Amino acid sequence: MAAWLLAIAIALAHGLLCGFLIVGAPLAARRPRLMKWYLLALVPTGVVNLTGQPCPLTVWEKHFWRVAGETPYRGGFISQYFIEPFYAPGLRPGDETILLVSVVVWCLFWLGYSAVVRLRLRSG
Repeated sequence: MAAWLLAIAIALAHGLLCGFLIVGAPLAARRPRLMKWYLLALVPTGVVNLTGQPCPLTVWEKHFWRVAGETPYRGGFISQYFIEPFYAPGLRPGDETILLVSVVVWCLFWLGYSAVVRLRLRSG
């Protein structure tokens, strides 16, 4: 039972992290106090994705599903919980790259916007 609860807790935390990476970009641009928390989530996520390593949260979640006696899902977290419920075949490798680039562009846009606003406030 404990392993099952840990797997669920990790999946929920992972989902919240994914949501924060998307929603947190414009929030951090508007509220500078959130920026350190946003960057604290963004930098390790970026390192994992850029190096091509499996996400530790996905690895841990699957481990606890196995310990709980369940068969873990195949593929990644995003595909399992955000893509396959709406598009059953899931993501191809090229689709993952497009999705990752889209998120990076989104984040960089808002981080750039935040920097420009701060520079304008300081100079004016």
